[in-house]
Amino acid sequence: MSVATLEMKPIAYGRDCKTYLLYDADTKEAAIIDPRFDHVSRYMTELEKLDLKLKYAFDTHTHADHLSGSDRLRNLTACAIVMSDKTKSKVADYLATDGEKFKLGGHELTVLHTPGHTPDSQCIFDGARVYTGDTLFIGGAARTDFMGGSPEQLFESFRKIEALGKDVEVWPGHDYNGHEHSSIAAELENNDHFKADRETLIGMHKLKGELPANMSEILSFNSEAGLPEARIVKPSDVAAYGTPGKDFTLLDSRYADEFEAGRIEGAVLIPLPELRDRWSEVEKLPHPIVSVCRSGVRATMAMMTARHADDNDWLLLEGGMQAWMNAGQPMVSDTGKAPDVITSKFATGGSCAAGGGSCSVVG
Repeated sequence: MSVATLEMKPIAYGRDCKTYLLYDADTKEAAIIDPRFDHVSRYMTELEKLDLKLKYAFDTHTHADHLSGSDRLRNLTACAIVMSDKTKSKVADYLATDGEKFKLGGHELTVLHTPGHTPDSQCIFDGARVYTGDTLFIGGAARTDFMGGSPEQLFESFRKIEALGKDVEVWPGHDYNGHEHSSIAAELENNDHFKADRETLIGMHKLKGELPANMSEILSFNSEAGLPEARIVKPSDVAAYGTPGKDFTLLDSRYADEFEAGRIEGAVLIPLPELRDRWSEVEKLPHPIVSVCRSGVRATMAMMTARHADDNDWLLLEGGMQAWMNAGQPMVSDTGKAPDVITSKFATGGSCAAGGGSCSVVG
C-alpha cells in the first residue's frame, strides 16, 4: 500500500487529548481518530475547508477522561463509528476484529487490538504511522489499574506494536510532556515501559492512581447514544425560551469561582459534583433546562445525570460560556472586574498515563 497521498492532520488540545484527521487526497474520503465532543464544530470546519467526506470515526477505546465526539459526527455526516469487537459500548456501528482493514480511498487502515489500558483498546495503523490511543504514550504508557486494565495484556500489545517495524511513527492519544510524535525505534530506546520485560512492566503498574474526574458520567455518555442535534442550541437561540427562572432555567454546572467571574444573568449554579445530591432542587426548576458550563463538557455530563433520572427536558448550550462570550452575549460578574470565562482553581482529575499527568475536566 502506498501512503504518498494519505494525508494526516493532527488536531491537538495542548497537553491533553489528541485527535487525528486522515484523508485520501484523490477521493477526499476521510477518517477521524478519537474525536472530542466539545470540538465537533472544529472538525466540521476542517472537513468543509478541505472538502472531505467523513467515512469513519474510530474510537481507540471507551474513553473515561473525555466525551467522545463520534456519535455527534455520525449525526452530522453519516459516518460509521468503528470500535473494537471487545467493547461493551452500544454506540459503534461496526465492531472491528484484530487485523481488520478499512478502505480509505486507495488506502487501507488496519485495526490492531491492543488491550491493556482497557479490554477494548485498539490502535490504527496506516502503513507508516500507528495511532496508539491510550495504549502507548511517548516515553510512557497507559494505566492498567481501572476499567479492566491488565499489565500482562499491555506487554503483549506492546510487542504487537513493536512488530510493525522500528521506522513506524508513533502518534499517541495523549501527551503530557510537550511531544507530538515519536517512532517505535525511539520508544524502544527511551521508553522504560515499552522496552521493559514482562515482569518489570507488571511491577511498574502495581500502583493505583486517582481516577479521571466525573468518570461515571463520561463512561455513560461514551457507552450510550449521545445527544440528538435538536437538543443542542446556540447562544443566539436562548432568548427564544423566554425569561430565565420563569419560562425556563439556565443551569450552570461550573465551580463557584468560574460562576462569579462571569455568567449569564439569571443562571442557577449547581456545580456538577453536587448535582446528584441536589437533584430535589433540580426537579423544582422551571423546564426546559438549558445546561451551561465553560465549553460544554460538564453541561453534557449534567444531561447524562438528568437522562438517568428520566428527565429529558434538557438542552445543551453549544460551546458553553466560551461560545456565549465570543458571540458578544451579555454577562454579569461578582468580582468587580469585567465578566470573563476562567478555568477553575478547583478543577482536578486523574491521568490516563501510568505515573503522572492530568486529565482534569474543566470544559
